[in-house]
Amino acid sequence: MTKRSLRFFIPLLFVISVMLVACAAPTAPVAITPMPAAGSGASDLPADEASNAKTPNVMAATVEPTNAEVNVAETDANGIPVGFTPEGRPYRGDLGAPVVMEAFSDFQCPYCGRFSNETLPSLLDNQIAGGEVVLIYYDFPLDSIHPQATAAANAARCAGESGAAAYWAMHDRLYSDAAEWSNRNANDVFARYADDLNIGGDDFVACLKEGRYTEEIKADLALGRSQGVNSTPSFFLNGQAIIGAYPLEYFDQAIAAVASGESAVAEQNNAPQGPAVKPTPATLTMDNIVAEMGDPGAAVTIVEFTDYQCPFCARHAAETLPRLVSEMVDTGRVRYIVKDFPLDPIHPEARPAAVAARCAAEQGAYWEMHEALFTRQNEWGGLGAAAKDAFVKMAVELGLNEDKFTTCLSDGRYDDLIQANQDEGIALGINGTPGFFVNGFPISGAQPYELFEYAIGLAEEGTLADAYVAAPQQAQPTPTPAGPVEIDTTGLPGLGDPDAPIVMVEFTDYQCPFCRRHFVETFPQIHAEYVATGKVRYVFMEFPLTGIHPQAQLASEAALCANDQDAYMEMHDILFSRQDEWSGRDDAGKLFKGYAGELKLDAARFARCLDGHEHKATVQAGIVAGTRVGVTGTPAFFLNGYPISGAQPFAVFQGAIENLLANGG
Repeated sequence: MTKRSLRFFIPLLFVISVMLVACAAPTAPVAITPMPAAGSGASDLPADEASNAKTPNVMAATVEPTNAEVNVAETDANGIPVGFTPEGRPYRGDLGAPVVMEAFSDFQCPYCGRFSNETLPSLLDNQIAGGEVVLIYYDFPLDSIHPQATAAANAARCAGESGAAAYWAMHDRLYSDAAEWSNRNANDVFARYADDLNIGGDDFVACLKEGRYTEEIKADLALGRSQGVNSTPSFFLNGQAIIGAYPLEYFDQAIAAVASGESAVAEQNNAPQGPAVKPTPATLTMDNIVAEMGDPGAAVTIVEFTDYQCPFCARHAAETLPRLVSEMVDTGRVRYIVKDFPLDPIHPEARPAAVAARCAAEQGAYWEMHEALFTRQNEWGGLGAAAKDAFVKMAVELGLNEDKFTTCLSDGRYDDLIQANQDEGIALGINGTPGFFVNGFPISGAQPYELFEYAIGLAEEGTLADAYVAAPQQAQPTPTPAGPVEIDTTGLPGLGDPDAPIVMVEFTDYQCPFCRRHFVETFPQIHAEYVATGKVRYVFMEFPLTGIHPQAQLASEAALCANDQDAYMEMHDILFSRQDEWSGRDDAGKLFKGYAGELKLDAARFARCLDGHEHKATVQAGIVAGTRVGVTGTPAFFLNGYPISGAQPFAVFQGAIENLLANGG
């Protein structure tokens, strides 16, 4: 990747962090009823129906907001009407308001907290108190990254048994004091909050302990997921999506637009997708780190928050870290620090593994244990308590003192430090692993070495902050259409039965590392399960991102030249599997001709095609077609016209395909 390419890539890390897929608004409320008892099914769709629902991108409310008179039973501390919809969802405001604002939110999500603490108070004082807007709240706890979110949602609902005003009082307290209860002894804190709010008691405590509203919360979550919600916060104004924790000014404008019959979504597409000013680097604590290497005086410090059971952390450790060490750490350019961030709900052995790494560090063998934990993840992951035996075995193999290691592993000496690392990561916005800070600026995920290389260079120049500010002259992308789109695939290369019930179109870029990841990890499963069985016709369209991948255009042309000799897939496979050979080389065309020779194609014919750019127009047509349907990056997919973006895991495609098959395409 070139410097120019990475300058545009880094801002995408911010963009991705705030983007959501829009979901459907449920039926508008018409009356006030008390919070239903647990188990009453507070959901517009049962879980089994929700899992089969189609996934639109933007959806209007199925029932228009009503202006009917309503007998209000309660008001909150600000004198604003509050209650519960017939489905059991809490609302705030006048149910006759012309604008219905629906929120899918997570009590432990820092962005949801930002909205609740910074934006909601003004909305309450103005649009909600003035009868313009009614707010309806849906639980969408992201337990994999916010382990206490469901417990907090349950606590709010338990408070709701004392009335809607009690629910909203607990709601506000949970958001304002999230740092106090996140990640440990949450129910004890919730019980104290209830006492402070005069809604505590034995039944409230019992409600907490038994997780009385877990099924109702799951129903909200299933409803949101079935309709495309995958992150928080997500809002809908009369069914129009507002994505992310936008500032107050944006909500004010969007509400005014919707109230006057205009489109909030159209306004949002022109809203800035990144911070308007240079961000301030985060300040990290250095007295609780796991390990470090490199010159303490290096100009650049990278801090990694890791989870030893995370496969993406393992990928970083195997593919990217060795090169960072040899080219950046060993040369004195970078100081590299590791911190713990175990994702306990999905990686139950990650925290004990973090203890094992720190115990090995006591005997001077942290990095050896670090390597062993990642390379032998499959030996201990999933063992539960027995994982500790595997850790002891590794320690012995590394020549460590077994008694000292075993004692360290069991006495809890590192519990507080590991928790402090996790708490710090959450406060800094870490919501998955691996997560990095380069001189205080965030980079998320197992990114390729080239991105780190470029970020390090900018950090050395003192210009890394500039990379996080979207260029003002950059054109805004075409928004992804709300429903299925028509894509002309006539004459395009593809695989599978032409009469298959599902047509899957991939817009691809041969130089894109994420397209390669899809090719290596996911495409073979899709082919085996659905293409080879006649259920899916898989079609390829070229979408080279020439601004960041300068050899991608020629690679697409090479694939189409091979297609002229009925060898598209053979060239497709070589281009991805040997991407490292040709990517970044000015003589890539020479290599492509060599690949054609290996495939025993007519070399002269292939060379004429490639040198004459006979398929340049075809490639450009793919770019135009993709842009028209909202493609802004690769890989991008359309299943019978419904979009899926990015190198998603097989399970995402499997769910979408099965859903389409179950619903007749």
